[in-house]
Amino acid sequence: MRSIRTLAGAASTLAVAIATPAFAQSTGTQDFENTIVVSAHRADLSVGGIDLPDTSKAKATLTQEWLQHQVGGQSINDLVNFVPGVSYTNNDPYGGTSGNFYIRGFDNTRVSETFDGVTLNDDGNYALYGGELLDTEVIDSVTVNLGTTDVDSPTSSATGSTVNFVSHMPSDTMGAKVSGGYGTDNYYRVFGMIETGKLGPLGTKAWFSASTAENDSPYNNYGKIKKWEANGKIYQPINDGHGDFISLAGFYVQLRNNFSGSDPVSNTPLVADNGTGFQYFPSSYKNAYYTYSPCTTAAATNGVANTPNTCGTAYEYRPNPANLFNLRAAIKLTLADGLTFTADPSYQFTKANGGGTVSAHEGYTTVGTDTKATGYINGSYYVGQDLNGDGDTLDTVTMYAPSQTKTHRVALTSSLRYDVTPTQTVRLSYAFARSDITQTGEMSYLNSDGSPVDVYAINDPVIDANGFPIEKRDTESIAELNQISGEYRGQFFDKHLTVSVGVRAPFLHRVLDDYCFTRNNAGATSSSVCAFGASGAAYGAINPYVYNTTTGAATGAAAPQTRKYNYSTVLPNIGATYKLPSVGEVFFNYSEGFQAPYTTSLYSTFYYPQGTPGIEPRPEKTENFDLGYRYNARRLTGQIDLWYTHYTNKLGTSYDSIQQITTYTNLGPVQRYGIDANVSYKITPHVLAYGFGSVLHSRIEQNTISGVSGCASTVLAVEVGQSACAGGATYLLTGGKSESAMPHFMIGGRLQGDIGPLTLGAQVKHTADRYVNDENVGLYSSGNTPTVANGVQVWGSKYPSYTTVDLDVRYSLKSIVNERSFVQLNVTNVFNAYYVGSVSPDTSALQTGGTDAQVSPPRAVIGTLTIAY
Repeated sequence: MRSIRTLAGAASTLAVAIATPAFAQSTGTQDFENTIVVSAHRADLSVGGIDLPDTSKAKATLTQEWLQHQVGGQSINDLVNFVPGVSYTNNDPYGGTSGNFYIRGFDNTRVSETFDGVTLNDDGNYALYGGELLDTEVIDSVTVNLGTTDVDSPTSSATGSTVNFVSHMPSDTMGAKVSGGYGTDNYYRVFGMIETGKLGPLGTKAWFSASTAENDSPYNNYGKIKKWEANGKIYQPINDGHGDFISLAGFYVQLRNNFSGSDPVSNTPLVADNGTGFQYFPSSYKNAYYTYSPCTTAAATNGVANTPNTCGTAYEYRPNPANLFNLRAAIKLTLADGLTFTADPSYQFTKANGGGTVSAHEGYTTVGTDTKATGYINGSYYVGQDLNGDGDTLDTVTMYAPSQTKTHRVALTSSLRYDVTPTQTVRLSYAFARSDITQTGEMSYLNSDGSPVDVYAINDPVIDANGFPIEKRDTESIAELNQISGEYRGQFFDKHLTVSVGVRAPFLHRVLDDYCFTRNNAGATSSSVCAFGASGAAYGAINPYVYNTTTGAATGAAAPQTRKYNYSTVLPNIGATYKLPSVGEVFFNYSEGFQAPYTTSLYSTFYYPQGTPGIEPRPEKTENFDLGYRYNARRLTGQIDLWYTHYTNKLGTSYDSIQQITTYTNLGPVQRYGIDANVSYKITPHVLAYGFGSVLHSRIEQNTISGVSGCASTVLAVEVGQSACAGGATYLLTGGKSESAMPHFMIGGRLQGDIGPLTLGAQVKHTADRYVNDENVGLYSSGNTPTVANGVQVWGSKYPSYTTVDLDVRYSLKSIVNERSFVQLNVTNVFNAYYVGSVSPDTSALQTGGTDAQVSPPRAVIGTLTIAY
C-alpha cells in the first residue's frame, strides 16, 4: 500500500520587498531593456502575477504574486507550466528530482535556462535538471521567452526558447522568516531566511537563506528524496543617481535521491518479474506502487565460484546524487553620460552521477598474450583481486558502478551600451564560457543491504590488480564559447514604433579526449573498452583498427584519441513593436537559433575517422518567426501570438536494427507552427482570473536513416510499416509525420479570490496526447524482450491526454502575528489523474527494453506555516 498520508504545515514563500521584476537574463540585457529599475506604473500592469513585457518577443513573466501561491520549494520549471506553449512533467509531486521540459516543442536540451544571467544547461548533453534550482522563495521573477533567445544569450544549445529567473533583491529593511511543515509521503521541509537591511554608510544590503527537504518516493517503499540548499546575495549600490551597483550571489545544493517511477513503455511485461521493479507500465497509481522485500547479500564461500547477489540491483535502489555550487557577480557602471558597462562573471561546479550495479569478475581475462588482463573489456569487468573477502578470486560479484560527471565552468557576459540620443541606443556584447567536463565510471562496493557504501564511487574506487581504477568510461571534454553580439534599438513616430536589430556570432571550440578504446558506434559505455597499461596494449594489438574507405566499414577497435571541433555561425535577431492608441500593441520578431552537436553525439562517431561523410552530426539551426498582439492595462492583460519555426538538421536518435545499437542521426528539415494566447483579468478588487491556450503542429519533411549496414528481411518483418530499404540502408518512415513526445494542444487557467483574511485559488490544465515516436505508429517488441515475441505491438501510437487540477488556500495571520505571516494549504493533482509523465522523443518504433516513461506525480497535500518579521 502507499504510505499513510498526513498533512500539517510545509514551506512557503517569501514576501518580496521589491516586486518589480527584471525581465531579461543578463545585466546587460536588463539594462538595455530599461528593466533594472522599472517604474511603479509599469509594475502595476502585472495582473495576478502575470506580466507581459513590452518587447518584440513573445514573453511572459511570473512574479512572486503568482509564485507565492504554489507549493513552496517546488521546481520553478513546474511553476511556469501555466505559461502558454510550456509543457513540464514533474517526476515527483515536490520538485526534488527532475522532469521534462517542452516549450513550443523545444525540449530541455534546446531551451536555454539561466538564473541571474548564468547558464544552467549541462555542458555535455545540454540537459536541464529541475531539482537543481533555487528555492522559490528567493526568486523574484521568472521570464519565459517562448520562441527565441536574447541577443547576448551565452548558449551553445538554444535553438529556440529561454527561461530566465532573477534571484531576490535584498530588502532595505532588516527581517527574518522561517517556515516549515509536513505533507503527503512523509514530506517535510524547513526554510529560513535573514535580511540584513541596509548596513553602514554605503547602504550595503544582503540576504542569506537555507532549506532542507525530504520525502519518501511515492512509487515504492524504498526510495528517498532529500535536498539541502543554501543561498545568499550581497548588493552594493554605487551611484544612486544612475542605478549602478555590484552584487555577489552564491548557491549550493546537495541532492540525495533514488531513481523511481520510471517503467518500460509496454502494456505487457517485457521480462518476468524478478523482484527488481516493474517490467511494464502500470495501469493506475494503485498498481504503480512497487513493494520491495528487504534484502541481504549472501555470504561468499571460499573455494567456490560464487554468483552475483541480486540484492541492490533494483532500479529504485540506484542513487542519483548531485552537488552543485555556483558563485556569480553582477556589475553595472555608468562610465559617462549615456555610456554604461555591465558584466556578469560566474563560476560553477557540478558533481553528479547516475547508474546502478554491475557484475564484476574477480579473476583476470586473457587478451592476446596478456593472460592477466584487467579492466572493462567487451562489456565485462575483470579486476584480478578478491572483492567479497572470501579469500579467492573465483567469484562474480555485484558492485556499484554509476556514470560519474564533474564539471568546472567559468563564464563572463559583458556589454557596453551607448545612448546615441534619447530614442536611439546601441550596445556591443562579449560572452565567454569554458567548461572542463570529466565523465568516468568508477566502481565501488555495496553494503550488505544493497545500498552503496558511498553514493560517489569516484571517492574511493576499486583499483585492479594492475594498479588502475576499474571504469566503464573515461573522457574529458573542453567546451569553449567565445561570442560577440551587437544590438540597435530605435523609437520612431512619437515612440509608437520601436525597432530592434541585433546579431550574435558564437564561436565554439570543442576538445574531446577519450582514454578508452571504441569498438562500435553506439556512443555509450557498451562501445568502450577501458583497459590500461599492458592490458590496453594487448587489446589494441589483437584488435587492430581498419577502416575501408571504399565500403565505409570499420573493424577492430579505435584507439584512445583526441579530437577537436570548431563551429561558428551568425544569428540575426530582428524585431519591432507598434503601439496602437489605447488598444495595445502589435509585435514581430525574427531570429535564428543554433545548437552545436553535444559531446555524447560526437563521442559516438569516434569509431570512424574524423570527417567521415554522413557520420558526424551536423549543427542544428532554426529560423523562428513571431507575429502577435499584446494588451496591457491595470485590470486586463493579454497576448496572442502566431509563430513558425523551421529546423535544419534536427538531431535525433534511432535504433540501428542491424547492429542492434542506438545511434544519433539527423532528422533533417522540420517545420513547426502554432498559436499561443493568454489573458489575465482582475474581475473585482478581490477576484482574479487567468486563462491560456496553445496549439502546435509539426511536420518532419523526410524519412530518417537508421542504419547503413544493410537491410535484413528478418528485421524488417518486425518493423512492418515502419521501415524501408534504399541503397542498402534502413530508413524510418518519418516523412510527413509529426514529432514525438510533445503535446499539440494545451489549455488551462486559474481563478483566485480573497474573502477577508482568506485567499482561495484553483488552477487547471489539460494536456493533449503525444506521439510515442516520430513515425507516429505503435511500439513493437524487439531485442531484449524475452517474454514477448519480436514484432508484437506493446503500446499504441500515442500517450493519452490528461487533465490536472490544483487547489490552494491561504489564511493571513495578520490579526495574530503580522501581515507577513500565514498558513497555507496546497493540494496538487486533486483528482489523482494518472498519466504517462516524462518521456523522451524517440524516432524508432522498436521497444528493445530501453524505452521508458515516468509515472505521473500522484495527488499530494502540503501544509504551510510561515512566521516572518
